[in-house]
Amino acid sequence: MALSPLRFTSRGAGALIGSLALLVVAFYTTNILLFLIAAFVLGIFLASLLSFLLATRGFAPEAFEVRRVECSSLVKVGGAGLISVELTSLLPTGFYAEVYDPHSERLRVLEGSEHLLTWWSTRDTISLAYVVSPDLRGLLEVGPTVVVAHDTLGLAFKRAAFTDLWGIEALVQPPAAEVGHPVRLPSNVVGQTSLSARGSGTDFRGLREYEATDELRHIAWTRSTQGTLYVREYERESQQDVVVLVDVGRGMAVGAGYDNALEASISAAAQALAATFDEGGRGGVLLFADGVRKFVPPGRGSGHEFEAFRALTDARVAAKPSALTTAFRFLVPQLTRPTTLLVFSLPGDDAGPLAAETAGLRRSGHRLYAFVPDIEGMYPPLDAVVPAEAFHAILQPEVRRTRALTTALAGAGATVGLFERGGATEAVARLYARAQRGPGWT
Repeated sequence: MALSPLRFTSRGAGALIGSLALLVVAFYTTNILLFLIAAFVLGIFLASLLSFLLATRGFAPEAFEVRRVECSSLVKVGGAGLISVELTSLLPTGFYAEVYDPHSERLRVLEGSEHLLTWWSTRDTISLAYVVSPDLRGLLEVGPTVVVAHDTLGLAFKRAAFTDLWGIEALVQPPAAEVGHPVRLPSNVVGQTSLSARGSGTDFRGLREYEATDELRHIAWTRSTQGTLYVREYERESQQDVVVLVDVGRGMAVGAGYDNALEASISAAAQALAATFDEGGRGGVLLFADGVRKFVPPGRGSGHEFEAFRALTDARVAAKPSALTTAFRFLVPQLTRPTTLLVFSLPGDDAGPLAAETAGLRRSGHRLYAFVPDIEGMYPPLDAVVPAEAFHAILQPEVRRTRALTTALAGAGATVGLFERGGATEAVARLYARAQRGPGWT
């Protein structure tokens, strides 16, 4: 068992150095008063230190029992998760303890505290319990828990860190809409009806158990049993398949830190999928760079929704440039019926092949919406240190290349729009609202 070493605080180091210096001066000057003062200060220091060493003998990670209980592992971005850890001291005596739980800076503490200062008696169990909210998708770390023993005068301490590391996976799934009053993206694809309209339509989909919002005329009386009612569920023509294609190529890192094109695209894609699932539609996800990284075919149901949002959560910027034509060639054979494709990409393709693949998609009956980051608009206002003219001049070649590609997409029948920093969701809403005006720039 490796014991934790004794360490001096700045106060303790200053007291030790000061008392020793005063003692040396007293010897050289033969000043009895200075000698007595130095001896008194040094005596108090040594007594406090000896008492602390006796109280914390055996201080090591093995001298504690640590358990994480009721900790959340999956939390939606902006949601709330519980973190709870219990610690029991096995030391023979009590001590003044500081206990804290380090965590990712992307986790905000909503309630409780991850830090505790207390007197810790032997064999007692103390706990930390607090509620956190992630503000960024992905795997966020919590722990390992740290215990620091302090002496009563604040002169020295011992520190022990444990191995109770915990991970919270922050999902991009947006909050569910309120039943009866759902929030919708304006769309001629997913419609503007409420969840209570589910069950109306012309295309029979199947049977399910009766819910309070269902109309009585849709009850399948011949298939129902005593105590269990079933309703016929129909699919409206507006409930098309929707697949979001998210570019994870290196170009999607454009922007400032976490506020980049990929993060904006993930947020907008999640909102579009949520609207699709709320309407009973079938949603899918395709992540691509130079090739396909992840594909979740269109589907519905709670398990499928989790898989789709999990795929978005795991998206990371790749080192390779993107090839949207490769993604299209992979996707077309996978689509069994006309599908709405929402593409979030900064394409790295040549304009000719990309336009040809886009036109082929349109001829196959698919609808394509392309959301392209406005490179200049992805950065915050510049300060005086970097001249704006020089910065824009550096970006111009890529801006012109992207403009040519998006023009080719629009000319091939896609509905194309640019989004700026933090505006991908608004771009989705605008293009959906104008979908009936035909393809072109928004």
